[in-house]
Amino acid sequence: MQQVKCLPKKLKRNHASPGDTIEFERNGLTIQGVVATYREHTVLVSICDSDAAKLHLESPITLVNHKNYTVINHPNNVLSKGGVDPEYSS
Repeated sequence: MQQVKCLPKKLKRNHASPGDTIEFERNGLTIQGVVATYREHTVLVSICDSDAAKLHLESPITLVNHKNYTVINHPNNVLSKGGVDPEYSS
């Protein structure tokens, strides 16, 4: 089965896009990671192995709801300038 990406025509300002660094809290820990994939309600995030071990995860990949993270860094992302990321425009 092929995975279908749910990409909006225009990302919301507070949403992260692939390549962005985000920060979120889980189990009382503050974790930082890099967004790998954008989904309609969540982002797939790659975290370091030590943080994954602290969270008792089998892999360093986790899902984070858009409501539960803060974008720390938008590298090469025009959204920070009020525009639309060309990768997500129609």
